[in-house]
Amino acid sequence: MMKHLRIALVIVLILIVLGYAYCKHFSIEPFVGSNLNININHKNIYCFWTGNNELTENRKRCLTQFKQMCECNVILVDTSNLHNYVLKEHPLHPAYEHLSETHRADYLRTYFMHFHGGGYTDIKETTGSWIGAFNELKNDDNKWMCGYPETFNGVAYGPVVDKWRELIGNGAYICKPQTPLTTEWYTEMVGLLDSRLDRLKRFPATHPQDSGDGSEDYEGYPIEWNEMLGRIFHKVAYKYKAHLLNTLPTPIFSNYR
Repeated sequence: MMKHLRIALVIVLILIVLGYAYCKHFSIEPFVGSNLNININHKNIYCFWTGNNELTENRKRCLTQFKQMCECNVILVDTSNLHNYVLKEHPLHPAYEHLSETHRADYLRTYFMHFHGGGYTDIKETTGSWIGAFNELKNDDNKWMCGYPETFNGVAYGPVVDKWRELIGNGAYICKPQTPLTTEWYTEMVGLLDSRLDRLKRFPATHPQDSGDGSEDYEGYPIEWNEMLGRIFHKVAYKYKAHLLNTLPTPIFSNYR
């Protein structure tokens, strides 16, 4: 009996080793959230605090309320644990260290939604549970992203300002990773940062909410407030609007700072 058990254990170990070797040979990660939609299945929601300071009392209150209301797994990513989520083959852009804290958060939500998937939220209160939205997105192969309905005057990209009823808001959503939508969204953001890197090195952010001017002759922080996220996101989201859901609970946009 014991002999048979030992043989069975040896066979299992051999299969594990062979499986790992196969994955490494073909450059397949044995357990990658983006491949298996782990963050969708586990209902993981990321939020970001990119400064070295502590959360304000209001933000702490908002985060506590959000955790209670959303009924999902909320992960706060800050300077102490960010390295755990940055992929070796996809390091942070060299512009990251020069960005304002707000623009760093813009960068990270795009990075995470593309490479990891799952949920994202600003650190604000919410109006309901996210469980239904996660399940709805997971069960519809034709949908790639779920957000809350956009509001009037909420669209940052000029050509689709009047299409707000067809779009989702930019403060909270759930994404399937590495879809055409997230790929285009991430690629456009990286292209913008590539084009501004030299000026960012000369004029790095000096304030957590710093915003400047993208024009070539501007002598200062070279990224406008909504240039890095809102303008890109709404342009790409409108292009892929057939793949959007808008059933996520709407955040509360007051008393959060």
